Amino acid sequence: MKQRTLFLMLALSGTFALQAQRTFDVTIADSTYHMKQYWFVLYSTGVDTVVLDSTASATLLKAHLDHQDEQAARGLLVMAGPYGKNEVGWRGLLLYDCDTREEVEGYLRQDPMVRAKRLAYTIAPWYGAVGTKLP
Repeated sequence: MKQRTLFLMLALSGTFALQAQRTFDVTIADSTYHMKQYWFVLYSTGVDTVVLDSTASATLLKAHLDHQDEQAARGLLVMAGPYGKNEVGWRGLLLYDCDTREEVEGYLRQDPMVRAKRLAYTIAPWYGAVGTKLP
């Protein structure tokens, strides 16, 4: 299994350097994987230190979730969810199906929690096999 994983990583790294398109095929042994580029977003704790009362906090959270629901309904956001308590400040992850990083960043800047500086984010390209589903 380790050898197959290493081979897949090597095959993919060469493919990424040669191809600019978002989808491509990778064949390993007798299996062909149709790969696609997505955008992984890691939400982390923001810099705002203003304490909100429970009503303001609930209103902001609802606006944040409504923003994500709208993106999911449009097919832009294919996966999202919060992290549990942790010591590194990770708050949530998102997986966008968009053409460019700039497009993703535009959606993130519209997020009410980001605008309120409650959340910061990091964006990175992520590649997955098309059709992969969580159990």
